[in-house]
Amino acid sequence: NYAISFITAMRVVIGVMEAVLITRVFCEFKVVRRDTAPFQFLLQVSEPLLNQCRILLKQSKENKLKFDISPFVVLIILYLLDTLLKNFLR
Repeated sequence: NYAISFITAMRVVIGVMEAVLITRVFCEFKVVRRDTAPFQFLLQVSEPLLNQCRILLKQSKENKLKFDISPFVVLIILYLLDTLLKNFLR
């Protein structure tokens, strides 16, 4: 069935994005140099999602936050989307 294959593929992509975001946050806390190839890969993969989230957060809040919460917001959205897709498979 194509629908089941598509949902499974989407769940795999969501899982990979969650892993990329968690790895990126961990690397930033561990102060990994930004000019390394692995970190540049993490930036290239995660920035499109994070930038969209930052734009939405700026529009909804006037005060600047002391740190970037966009990775956490994106992780929550990905988790909710994955849960929704998992429920479609039942």
